[in-house]
Amino acid sequence: MNEMPFMFFTSLVLGDTGDSNLRNTSLASDDDLSDGSDITPQQPLLDPEDWFLTKQEITASRGGVPRSDMAVYTTGNKVTSYTVTNEFFNAVYNDLSKTKEGDRVMLAAWMVALASLKPNIDPTGAKTGLKKMFAGIVQRGGNVNILGWANLLIPYMPFNVKARDAVNSIPSFSVNGAIALFIFDDRTNPTLSQHQKTLIFASNSSSGKNDNPVAYVGGIDLSNDRWDTIYHNNSAIRDAAKITFENQGWIDGQLRIHGPAAKDVARNFIARWNSDYLPCQDLDDHLLDLENPTYGKIPPLDYTSSNTTSRLGNQNVQITRTYSCQYEHYKEFAPKGETSLFQARIKAIKNARNFIYIEDQFFIFVPELLDALMKVMPRIQCLIVVTQSKRAHLRIFATSSTCIKWSSQFGQSIRTSFKSTRRRQTGNF
Repeated sequence: MNEMPFMFFTSLVLGDTGDSNLRNTSLASDDDLSDGSDITPQQPLLDPEDWFLTKQEITASRGGVPRSDMAVYTTGNKVTSYTVTNEFFNAVYNDLSKTKEGDRVMLAAWMVALASLKPNIDPTGAKTGLKKMFAGIVQRGGNVNILGWANLLIPYMPFNVKARDAVNSIPSFSVNGAIALFIFDDRTNPTLSQHQKTLIFASNSSSGKNDNPVAYVGGIDLSNDRWDTIYHNNSAIRDAAKITFENQGWIDGQLRIHGPAAKDVARNFIARWNSDYLPCQDLDDHLLDLENPTYGKIPPLDYTSSNTTSRLGNQNVQITRTYSCQYEHYKEFAPKGETSLFQARIKAIKNARNFIYIEDQFFIFVPELLDALMKVMPRIQCLIVVTQSKRAHLRIFATSSTCIKWSSQFGQSIRTSFKSTRRRQTGNF
């Protein structure tokens, strides 16, 4: 997968998940049930440099090719977390509504559907649906660019195609030629997917010394199934708005970054869009209705504010990415691939002093990550792992037996090695 999460350095408070699956996880008779409170806490590392990859480490993750178009890390960002999907949808609605002439909206998605952003008050999406919101941006003189993965998964493909057709039917703005354009992106190995889920709000040009873009980064697509509340008890609203597709609710997270780190997210999008190697040029793309319209390159960011620091907030942010080293068409921005996300995870695990919290959709066995965990387990108080149940794996992928095997292998390796070390590992292994 081509992914682009980020690491952010700030204080987090983790509460009780309330998940009965975690509380009821079966334990062997010789497991020590200590919660780790009997272990003396250690002073955690507090400097960003302790957690973030260095410039040299980023270069190494790129096969020796420097990453010259993005900062090593940035300071003074304002980061807002959304752990409930309707709160994320509300925030996106507010940002879309505030766009004005000369603004740019750039969306990279795994899936897009013509969903209502406020289904509780607008189930049909007549006022808050994605097409209506994007059309409003263009009518105010702003541009919309969408990179959607050329998703061949049959249940989802019709939604993506319908969204593409709707967005590309929006009339251009007669005053400044602003447009909305949705293209499909298949520039990845056939067995992988474009898994970046980012949304950027930027100005065409800004001379303010404190002006910075806004970027959302995380795991939530603007699509059906996603809108939900913290109580997961709004089935009537979801059904009335035709949100429910394969799931009766949704748990995921997204972060809103306002600051120089958002410039890095935007530059990643622009580099993908402007690549000389055009996506979806094969005959099968035409047959599958994934063929793209003719489109041009989009301009780089034009901000005079600092690329590395601001005073908007207190968060230090490092953008990390995954681009396959085996794919040959990332020549402009990752000619030898990039595994900075993977390396950042390993570094973070090794620097943990008291606890590690892992929330992972699949928790597939990765030897390097297991080795890093094994090295720190003797000293930390607690390792918490939250992942999907095996039943969820089977529901999502018809051929997921290997995925389940790898997930179980990862979990059992940890349990077997540390079942008597006064460490608690929880999750659906």
